[in-house]
Amino acid sequence: MPVAVNNPVKLRVAIIGAGLGGLIFALLMQKHAPDTVEVDIYESAHELAEIGAGVAMWPRIWEIVRYLGLEDELLEISGAGRLGALPMVFTKSDEPTAVDVTTLPPGLYPFHRANLQKLFARHLRAYDRIQYAKRLTSYTEPASDRDPMVLKFKDGTQATCDVLVGCDGIKSAVRRTMYTDLANEVEARGELEEAARLRALNDPFWSGTVAYRGLVPTSELEEDVLKVARIPHIVMGKHKNVVFYPISGGEIINVVAFVDTQGARGTRYEGPWVTTATTEEVEQQFSGWDTITHTLIKSMVTPTLWSVHTVGHLPTYVKGRAILLGDAAHAMTPHQGSGAGQAIEDGLVLASLLAHDSVTLETLPQALNIYDTIRRPFSQNVQRGSDEAGSMYHLHELGWDKVSVGESAAGSYSKDMIDVLGKGLEEKLDWVMRGDFMETRVKAMGMLESTSA
Repeated sequence: MPVAVNNPVKLRVAIIGAGLGGLIFALLMQKHAPDTVEVDIYESAHELAEIGAGVAMWPRIWEIVRYLGLEDELLEISGAGRLGALPMVFTKSDEPTAVDVTTLPPGLYPFHRANLQKLFARHLRAYDRIQYAKRLTSYTEPASDRDPMVLKFKDGTQATCDVLVGCDGIKSAVRRTMYTDLANEVEARGELEEAARLRALNDPFWSGTVAYRGLVPTSELEEDVLKVARIPHIVMGKHKNVVFYPISGGEIINVVAFVDTQGARGTRYEGPWVTTATTEEVEQQFSGWDTITHTLIKSMVTPTLWSVHTVGHLPTYVKGRAILLGDAAHAMTPHQGSGAGQAIEDGLVLASLLAHDSVTLETLPQALNIYDTIRRPFSQNVQRGSDEAGSMYHLHELGWDKVSVGESAAGSYSKDMIDVLGKGLEEKLDWVMRGDFMETRVKAMGMLESTSA
C-alpha cells in the first residue's frame, strides 16, 4: 500500500474579515492548497450577519463560482432560481411613462447577500477556525524573514501569522496600519507632502451620492408590477437612478434608489453613514417618476439610507507580508455591480499565487508583487468605470448634461439621445459580460514561474 505523505504547512495565513471577499478567498485557498497553507479568519462581529441585501454576479464572476463547484447550489438561492442568468433592462424613468433605452442579454445572477455568505461559510473546512468578536487594531511587521507577524485586537489579545490578508472593508484597519507605516517611512526621509498624501488614503471619501435601500416582498405586488420587477432594471433620471431585481429565489425584490448631489464628491458627509429612512422620504425624492418605479418605492419595507463612500486609488495593495483585498483595497461605487466581483477576482489571483509550490516565506515578495501588478491597475480601472457608469445613469454624460431636470421630466430632449445613451451603456458594461477571467490566473502563474525559473 502507498504510504500517505503529510505535506508540511508552508504558510499560515490570517484573513481579517469574514465578508464575501474573505470567505471566497478562504474557499479558493482551500481548493488550491488544502494541506500546505493554514488559514485563520478573524471577524469583528459576534456572528456572521451581513448588513445590506442585494449583490449581483456577472458572467466573469460566475466562471469562478463554477470553478469552485458551487453553481448548482447558488442557482437554488438566486433571484431567478433554476432559470439561471437574467437580462438587465435600462429605462429612462424620470417622466410619467418609462422610455426604453437598452437591454443587456441574460448574464446577471442576483442574490441576497446574507444567503451567499451562509452558503460560502458552510463549504469552508476552516469554518471552526473563524474567530468572532476579533476587531483588529493594528499589526506589527516581523523583525526578520523567519519571524511571524503579530496581530493586535481590540479585546487586548494577540495572534501571529506569516501572511496577513486585509478583507476588512472600506474602513480597513489593515490599510490604516499599512499606510501609516508607509507615511512614517516617507516622513523619516523628509518627504512631508508625500507622507501627508499617504496618510490621507486611510480615510474613505464621500462619492456625493446616497442610496435608499429596501426590500419588497413579491406577495405585496400586483401581477403587472411583479412581471416587470422580476427582471433586473436600472431606471435612470436627472441626478438619480433606481436599481431593482429579484433575490431569495424570487420571493423578494431588492430596491436601491440613488440620489446624487452635484459638486459634493470628496466633501465630508454629515451624519451617520447608515441610518433609517421613511418610505415617504424616498417617495418625495422620486415624485413624478414612472408608475412601476413609484410602486416599488412605495412598497419598500423599512428603508435605510446609506452614504456611498469610496477609497482613493492606492499606490500599492501590498507592504511586506500584508495584502489588501476587496473593499479594503478598492471600495467603489456600486454602479457596475462589481464591488463583490472585484474582491472575488482579487481572491482568485492571490490564492493561486500563495498556493503555488514555489512560493515560500523566502519567495513571497515576488508573488505579492505579481498580485499587485495584476490586480491594482485592473480594479482601479473598474473603480473609475463605476463612477462613469453612475454619471451616465444620472444623465450627466453624452449631451444629457445640457438637459435640465424639468426638460428631462417633460420629455423635452432629442429622441436620438436615447440611442446614444443606450450605445454608451452597452460599451461601458461590455467587460462585465465577458467570462474570461481564468486567463488572468494563467497570466499570474506564468509571471510567477518566469521569476522562479
